[in-house]
Amino acid sequence: YDKHLDYTPIAKPIVANVSKLILMGATAPKIEEVVTQELEMQGKELSIYHCNTLQETVEKAYEIAESSEIVLFSPASASFDMFKNFEERGEMFKELVNQL
Repeated sequence: YDKHLDYTPIAKPIVANVSKLILMGATAPKIEEVVTQELEMQGKELSIYHCNTLQETVEKAYEIAESSEIVLFSPASASFDMFKNFEERGEMFKELVNQL
């Protein structure tokens, strides 16, 4: 759900600490835009993936993560367009991870 927030503040930490970025939801293009701008300013590259559902996102993370990497589920926006609240989103995430 897009609350029309400024995602610029998360771009630098993402570029500094993330090896692969998976985006989903209504704000994915906005987040990709600020991250891409930061990557260009720093002359860096980052693999960015787009998924449509939480299940697809968890499966993509499982597919692309190296054995030594940490996979962090870090919602940057509300997900009222997909879930009734953050508890439901978190429960679904746990269920999907436990099914891997």
